[in-house]
Amino acid sequence: MASGTKRPWILDQTPGLDSRDFQELLLDNYVRLTNELQEEGVITHLIQERILSIADKEKIMANTTSHGRAQALVDKLITSGKCSASQFVDVLRRSGHDHLADMLEGKSNSKVARTEGYKDMTSSQFQELNLRLLNVYFEEAIQYKGDADLEEIMGCKMDNVTCSIKVERMAFRKMLTPKGRQIISLVGEDAPGRTVGTVLAADWVGNKTVTSKFNQMYKLDLNKVRKNQTITDAIFDQLLHDSNYEPSFSKEALWRHMEQTQKEILFVLEGLDRLSPFTSPEILQLIDGKLLPRATVVVTVAEANGA
Repeated sequence: MASGTKRPWILDQTPGLDSRDFQELLLDNYVRLTNELQEEGVITHLIQERILSIADKEKIMANTTSHGRAQALVDKLITSGKCSASQFVDVLRRSGHDHLADMLEGKSNSKVARTEGYKDMTSSQFQELNLRLLNVYFEEAIQYKGDADLEEIMGCKMDNVTCSIKVERMAFRKMLTPKGRQIISLVGEDAPGRTVGTVLAADWVGNKTVTSKFNQMYKLDLNKVRKNQTITDAIFDQLLHDSNYEPSFSKEALWRHMEQTQKEILFVLEGLDRLSPFTSPEILQLIDGKLLPRATVVVTVAEANGA
């Protein structure tokens, strides 16, 4: 497209979208946009369409947090007057933000509907979730105490779960440094794929040698995921289910929190070779990158060498 040539915006014909004041549309959805927008991909498209300049990008990216950068981007769009609602919706779709585009267009969307009317998780509820996950993974690691193969991989004794993973043998450090979306399918060089998840869980509980970037880790057995379960159903079923424990937060609140903190999440999905073709559609969408696209996902097979 030649410089200065206006894109033929098909979406301009969408009834009602550009009839609303764009500033009001952004202000009405300010909280979700600034919480869920992954700014880097959006900025690239906005520069290509001559809506933002390189200088604008530098000012926005000077903010030190992702939320701060998203907020600066939305603020710029509100004040600049260079972008229409339909242009922004098109950019959102091209940058992988379909759920936000649907929100601005007023369309019903399962991911939006799942969180409508529910309160966000509080900081104390997130601490509760973290403590629960720490306990679950600690108990799992302790079960492997004395497992010579596993402890040799981890470079530690598992009685105190302070591990120093031999990264060169498991090749985790490079693969678990997220730059956007990563889907990793691997088996440990020295052990079955199920050990990969145990090692990562013990590392997350302990020294965080290779999981330091993740405030949340969800380790799920794909063989236990039931048909039509949502991701949060599987998390509640496998990680939060306990006769002595009842979460103070809802599944909907957890989903909303995960949508807002995708870059901080590590999923470890164990047993891809045992995955039923009739499994949960959401799990398949997570693996495909259609749900929580900024999360990091590790997918393992059950046995070493793909056996």
